[in-house]
Amino acid sequence: MYVGDIEVEMKENMQKDKVSIIIPVYNVEQYLERCINSVLNQTYTNIEIILVDDGSTDNSGAICDKYKDMDNRIDVIHKKNGGLSSARNIAIPLIKGTYVVFVDSDDWIDSDMITDMVKIIKEYDADIVSCEVVRTTGVDNNDYKKKYDKSITTYTKDEYLQIYFKIKGNKTIYYAHSKIYKKEVIEENLYPIGLTSEDVVGTLKTILNSNKIVNVNYPYYNYYININSITGSFSEKDFDLLDIWDEVIDICKKNDNSAYVNYAKLNRNRINYTLLMRMAINLKYKDIDKLYKDKKIQLLNNLKKNKKEILNNKLPLSRKITIQMICLNYRLSCWLFYALGKRGK
Repeated sequence: MYVGDIEVEMKENMQKDKVSIIIPVYNVEQYLERCINSVLNQTYTNIEIILVDDGSTDNSGAICDKYKDMDNRIDVIHKKNGGLSSARNIAIPLIKGTYVVFVDSDDWIDSDMITDMVKIIKEYDADIVSCEVVRTTGVDNNDYKKKYDKSITTYTKDEYLQIYFKIKGNKTIYYAHSKIYKKEVIEENLYPIGLTSEDVVGTLKTILNSNKIVNVNYPYYNYYININSITGSFSEKDFDLLDIWDEVIDICKKNDNSAYVNYAKLNRNRINYTLLMRMAINLKYKDIDKLYKDKKIQLLNNLKKNKKEILNNKLPLSRKITIQMICLNYRLSCWLFYALGKRGK
């Protein structure tokens, strides 16, 4: 056997397990090709890509079909618009791979992400491997990424849930993306239909179905920030967070773990602050204050009621200060946040 044959055989053995990559698509014609190309250009080639066109009204559906004709590893589903959850959920029963990855259609992944993360999930016999995320406007981030050392940290389910619930640290790990999962931890109907912030629920379910989670300290996942669309908008859908965390509490109760239930309730109480802050920092906070006056009062009363419990937990000092400010005088706090926002422009 020649050296070249040995290298081919080694690669085939390393890539014997198929990876299913689910990409929900909705009106992203400007960014979709960048996303798909980043997946097709993976050094790990044993993949299937499931593109779910969620009723796009632009050219996104046609782009999906074009790529399907170009590469037989791609399947396309066209469906009526039902939101991100329904797009992901409809693809889950079609998974053929041993492992699963979710990628958002305006983001992209480094070419060695799948190779490295499959190697890690096998080597550590993990159920989930997560990586870091770089938030980018599309510029080259290679110099920024050099500070990451690709070190590995392993967690038990309980340890990772304490990070998820922000009992230890303040890192946000709710996202479906930037992870590779064993197929076994992915349930059908993983994501709640009709609600935003669905990743909070879906990620919890996958963690509860796991025993070992590993994080690699490297940002293989590139999260695109469209600076033209950051308007600080606030709408009725923002209040979905309350329903999302109510569902998290219900899931923890069914899991029959009192610690998880208490963690979930603490986070549910924190959401009062989160929503009040979203309203306060909005440039149209006066209009929002009038439109959602009753809900604002209810959020404020709940925050005051649970303030002591929230402040007794680990939070950044700046957040503790803003919680105290909001509870003392919400209207004055809004004015200060508005003034500081204008000053920063």
